[in-house]
Amino acid sequence: MPMGYREIAAALRAAIEAGEYSPGAQLPTEHDLANRFAVSRETVRRALATLKAAGLVIAATKQGTTVARPPVRLALSHYAAAVDPARPGRGMGPWETACAEQGVPGRVEVDEVVRVPAAADLAARFGVAAGAGLVRRARRMFAGDDLAQLQVSHVLAEVAEGTPLALPGKVVGGLYAALRVAGVHLVDATEEVAARLPTGAERETLDLPDAVWVLETWRTTRDSSGRVVEVLHSVSDARRVARVFGALPIG
Repeated sequence: MPMGYREIAAALRAAIEAGEYSPGAQLPTEHDLANRFAVSRETVRRALATLKAAGLVIAATKQGTTVARPPVRLALSHYAAAVDPARPGRGMGPWETACAEQGVPGRVEVDEVVRVPAAADLAARFGVAAGAGLVRRARRMFAGDDLAQLQVSHVLAEVAEGTPLALPGKVVGGLYAALRVAGVHLVDATEEVAARLPTGAERETLDLPDAVWVLETWRTTRDSSGRVVEVLHSVSDARRVARVFGALPIG
């Protein structure tokens, strides 16, 4: 009995995970796979679509179907390290640092830097009155050519104004490094991470196929007085980003 597309997808997945096809390598052509598994090319296409939805391969081209890179492992420690002005690679932000550690070219593109009044939900996270001044920084994080994450940071305007945080363009070294230079003593951060289906706009922007989920993260950062100085909201392609929480206390 011929194999179904799910079985073919499972067989190809096992080969990828075993290292038979490394990241960046091309799978055999649809024609060759159809011959190997004795199925139609349509069945092969459905198997490849399943692997694409799982983030294991990228879209087929004339050159074939390419094995995707593993997700970027993004740890909160990358942000904590950014406050050290003597760290290696201090010109890179946390995202670029995480990518570089994994041998992936990472870059950040800034979409918008603008002052806004705090909406009710953000005001509650900051513990300030609605309408309080915030600086909004919207960014896109790329791993290679793949748009992997959308980020929007809000910083108290009283903290950001007069610093690079309120200016257009990329902040060298990342937001935490800029806060430190501005004299803010960062103490702790809380992250809330949840998986959900993307909105239509997120699906279009991140170029997600059907049935792919996103990771939504809310991060709240406080200074030594307990004041919330930054709230970050990020939406990540769950195939491209893994959140890592290391050295957590257990007692």
